[in-house]
Amino acid sequence: MKVLVVSMSTLFIEALQVAIRDRRPTWQVDVYTIQSPIFHQNLMKKLKEQCTDIVVIETTNQYFAMIIDSLKKLKSPEIDMMLLVDSRMGEVYHHLKDEERWTSIIKNTSLDEFLMLLESFKSNLPVFTEVSLEEVDKKILKDLAVGHTFEFIQRTQGISAEEIDQSLYRITTYFKVPNYIESIGKALEQKIITS
Repeated sequence: MKVLVVSMSTLFIEALQVAIRDRRPTWQVDVYTIQSPIFHQNLMKKLKEQCTDIVVIETTNQYFAMIIDSLKKLKSPEIDMMLLVDSRMGEVYHHLKDEERWTSIIKNTSLDEFLMLLESFKSNLPVFTEVSLEEVDKKILKDLAVGHTFEFIQRTQGISAEEIDQSLYRITTYFKVPNYIESIGKALEQKIITS
């Protein structure tokens, strides 16, 4: 697999490149440091120069809105994008919900889960395995449905950020959707949670 990691942080992309190569030595992992949040033209040129299976873009900085605008201008039917996001997951979904070839994951997802998501991502239709929801997943869904933040859930339920990530993975896999926001709607429809 050919992966291109994009960020404004050289330290971040070099560390991620080393980590991926360590776990998946057969993958070709290239990096691209963007110099400004307006980057679509330069990145498009880079993508045309090489055949890339998936582009991983880190969006966790103060230029979030401009980066999202640049992403919307990256119109190409052959580009799959995975966005690494922070607590702005809902905002990312709002801006890119009509785009076909993207998904987003929370930046503190474990490396193993991240690699599994990379391997399974196919144009917003990842290959999901069968899982069942645990009680903690239902509690997290209910808290998210009423607008609580991940930090609030972590503090009130006494669970770690890693446990929340694992729960979100089970939730999205169970409902066969690319993000937890769509899971909330499905959970309400199926009366797994009530508002």
